[in-house]
Amino acid sequence: MDLARKAQFFTLDVITKIAFGEAFGDLERDEDMYKYLEFTDEMVEVIILSATVPLLDWLRSFDWIAKLVFPSGKEATGPGRLIAIAQELVGKRFGPKAVSRRDMLGSFIRHGLEEDELISESLLQILAGSDTTATTLRATMLFLMSHPSAYHKLQEEIDTAVREGRASRPIIKYSEAHELPYLQAVIREGIRIWPTATGLLTKVVPPEGDMVTVDGKRVFLPGGTNIGTCVWGVLRRKDVFGEDADAFRPERWLEASGDKLVYMHKTGDLAFGWGKYQCLGKNIAWMELSKAFFELLRNFDFAIMDPTKPWKSKNVGLWIISEQWVQVTDRLGA
Repeated sequence: MDLARKAQFFTLDVITKIAFGEAFGDLERDEDMYKYLEFTDEMVEVIILSATVPLLDWLRSFDWIAKLVFPSGKEATGPGRLIAIAQELVGKRFGPKAVSRRDMLGSFIRHGLEEDELISESLLQILAGSDTTATTLRATMLFLMSHPSAYHKLQEEIDTAVREGRASRPIIKYSEAHELPYLQAVIREGIRIWPTATGLLTKVVPPEGDMVTVDGKRVFLPGGTNIGTCVWGVLRRKDVFGEDADAFRPERWLEASGDKLVYMHKTGDLAFGWGKYQCLGKNIAWMELSKAFFELLRNFDFAIMDPTKPWKSKNVGLWIISEQWVQVTDRLGA
């Protein structure tokens, strides 16, 4: 099967269930229901480019240009169809027969968001919460399949937890998965070795400027300056993660201790941003990944179909990954 495609089906279903209270149903139907994957393959590079280049960003401020470029919600597929779905589901939460649910839409409503804000927030959750988590699933599985020692060590931890009754069925609880040290180390290492968002993600220095410390020296940053981060470089720093920082080795997270481990964790967490800009879906993503890796390796064995061509990948600030063909063998004989 194409693991890249299945991973996106999974993350889309999870995030739409959380955001709207209703999953797209991609996994159950084994289909890209609203051509979302086609949209991301074709449009995400254009969207990121327009948001990054100041001139293009300025042009988007003109309504007539925005109407030409951006979907209206009347399209049958792609982002326009997503907008229409968001409008329909948000509309059900208002009026005399309003539906009340304990999901993200319900939470936003309780916190005072207006209807148009709810539509924007719902779409943002899909765009930000499905592609990134799918990338971590794809990349970490690829590194596991190409590092047999790590693969078998993780699978042995999973099998031991099952034998000892420390893993619920049919799906492990997050509280149980969180207590498996090698599983958590694998997730941390997967996020570190292959960060999902590699764009600069610039922040603007306050008008009055700011003083920061760089390599032990105090440096003044002029107000209005855009400051970006090379996450790929930060997460492969040898002074933080060791001389083998370019290697996939989950054990590094178990060998370190004390202040060194705290520093590694804080540096690794920069993959999710920091402070008020930190990814709001971090906890959801960690729960998804913990459950998914456990159940995948509990139930199946995976092998790369063609080690000389494991997938097609392209980076535009986010990863566009496709055709990750794997051979899957049922371990449980179900």
